[in-house]
Amino acid sequence: MSNPNTPDGNHEFERKDVLFGAQLVVGDDNIDCEIVNISLGGAQVHASRTMKAGAKITLEIDPFGVFSMEVRWCKKPDVGLKFNEDSTKVAELVMATATYA
Repeated sequence: MSNPNTPDGNHEFERKDVLFGAQLVVGDDNIDCEIVNISLGGAQVHASRTMKAGAKITLEIDPFGVFSMEVRWCKKPDVGLKFNEDSTKVAELVMATATYA
């Protein structure tokens, strides 16, 4: 199994390449980001801010909704995120972004 704190390319779920603008909510800060890939387990985004592994954040994707996430790794500008959501909600998001991206 891969180390969740490194972007080593080994993933439990198949990732779909997308290019979608979104926002990360970290405490009181809103940070613009770009989703570069997404899967049932998480997403990789480009963000201008370094984030600590284990941090709980929110990913806002207009028009798809708001998703609770956990930072798994960060190597600026790339951030690996894990979904902390119901699998049905995540599956709908992955299908929608794959369709629209």
